[in-house]
Amino acid sequence: MEMFLRVYNVYIVNILDILIMTFIFYQIILIIRGTKAMQIVAGIAFLLIFTIIARNILHLRAVSWLLNGFWVTAVLIFAVAFQAEIRNMLAQVGGNLWFNQSNVKDKNVDTIVCVAEDLKAVFCGGLIAIENEIGLRSYTESGLILNADISKELLISIFKNKSSPLHDGAVIICNDKITAANCVLPLSANTTKIKLSGTRHRAALGLSEGTDAIIIVISEETGRVSIAYKGELYPDLSAIEVKEILVTKGKVLERK
Repeated sequence: MEMFLRVYNVYIVNILDILIMTFIFYQIILIIRGTKAMQIVAGIAFLLIFTIIARNILHLRAVSWLLNGFWVTAVLIFAVAFQAEIRNMLAQVGGNLWFNQSNVKDKNVDTIVCVAEDLKAVFCGGLIAIENEIGLRSYTESGLILNADISKELLISIFKNKSSPLHDGAVIICNDKITAANCVLPLSANTTKIKLSGTRHRAALGLSEGTDAIIIVISEETGRVSIAYKGELYPDLSAIEVKEILVTKGKVLERK
């Protein structure tokens, strides 16, 4: 027992420390990758290196005093700068802990794919968000609550009737139900990924940046079907590809 404790204290605890910290930093990088937060991280790294040089090598007293004041308030600055990323990370962790998976039956997957193809054929815009592990209740409350069974007729009537007040918003599907329509989704600030796309694509990408929902977008201008998932936009997908993504709950995209 004493031998094991000695080995643990000398070797195993250090290995665990390194593995856990590596995993944490890897997850943080995955969350902030491709966002403005990545530029902030680069700026912080530069300031850290500059602080070490100014304090320990060049011995610049005034500059070191100023930088020391910055690092004293660094925790508050980080909390403000990374509030969106921190919120998203905690939401993903909470969703995984509670195993809050929303399932869509195979027949309803076929219905959703069929609706997307029908809207594509007539160049009619559409936006359908499917809840996964992270709940979308805060977004369903912004629209009209339906709690209706998934049907082709209902989805087509929502999006094809352009004079309908429900046409422009998003439909949210949770627990194999059309939970709400005309929902307002957050717009993504990452315009580099959607240079030639409209508001629907920005809304889809915006929701995908904060949740693990699968968002289907049908373009009114081009008729193309795209999917937004975990901060990425996958454009111009076929019906087979859309079905595969829905059946695997986005896992097929994570493997690419």
